[in-house]
Amino acid sequence: MNLRLLPRDNISKLLLKLAEEGSVFYPETTGDKGHLVKFEPDKELNPDFVKIRTAENIKHFLFPSRDMVARFPQDASRRPPENRYLVGVKACDLRGVDVYDRVFIKWEPADPRYHEQRKKTVIIAADCPQPEASCFCNLVGVNPYAESTCDISFTPLLNGLLFDVLTEKGEAVVAKAEDLFRTAGKDEEEERETIRKKAVRQLQEINNKHLKDRLGYFVGQADKKAVHAARDDCVECFACLHACPTCYCFLLADHKRGKEIERIRFWDACYYAAYARVAGGANPRGKMDERFWNRFNCKFNYFHQYEGLLACSGCGRCYLGCSAKIDIREILLHL
Repeated sequence: MNLRLLPRDNISKLLLKLAEEGSVFYPETTGDKGHLVKFEPDKELNPDFVKIRTAENIKHFLFPSRDMVARFPQDASRRPPENRYLVGVKACDLRGVDVYDRVFIKWEPADPRYHEQRKKTVIIAADCPQPEASCFCNLVGVNPYAESTCDISFTPLLNGLLFDVLTEKGEAVVAKAEDLFRTAGKDEEEERETIRKKAVRQLQEINNKHLKDRLGYFVGQADKKAVHAARDDCVECFACLHACPTCYCFLLADHKRGKEIERIRFWDACYYAAYARVAGGANPRGKMDERFWNRFNCKFNYFHQYEGLLACSGCGRCYLGCSAKIDIREILLHL
């Protein structure tokens, strides 16, 4: 463990130094919601590293909702992606990055575009010391603090940010601004443990019922009556899937641009009526009940079979964005 303290007066100095190397994004609260904003040297800095994850997820940086992946007959030369620093990312969003790393890098064939973006992105994660009622990361195996899938993890303390460097990229960040840090003491390490234990207790109080150990089995064995009851209130607004940090389905489509053709990759979602439709018109998931439950099978059954990991982050965006306020915790607990 290599802990360093960044005093509060030096936070803006660190972001300014990082901005010399690339674009820097950090969370800022407007009203009652946090949003990722781009650091601008001449803009007033009001980061909020204490509030839960931002309203929007971070997958837009690595897996854009619309992305040109090729051009014909001659592929256009591309500018390499710029360096980006995502500061203040929460552990629930890191679960999404973990899922994408497995799908787009570990699985064959690997996706060179995703891999390139990933290498150019430094993730500096922040603890989540104040979970809210919508949070259920503890139910899906995620702690309210980062332990992996990021380059640096930090805890907001009274007198600054306690940095824990996890990767070589993280070491390079700290090395560029070594003069802004000081070695952390035992008191600061104990303060971090106190904050983390309190957050864990709060999550346990919010989610005092545990999901079944063989959750994937029960999801896969759900009968038609249970599935229909679960989706009965759904109005097909698709907010849950658009806000989800772990959904990775996509489509490819060709569009004519002058004399050239562009191939575009864009997000797909299993609640769309045409989600599983094939060229001949057949659709094995033609009914909404089937498409609705595919989301549960994908996240809690299929992906767990592949990777031993639930493809859900427990971020709660699906519940907050849902027009019908469908809570997947309640559905899973009733299986």
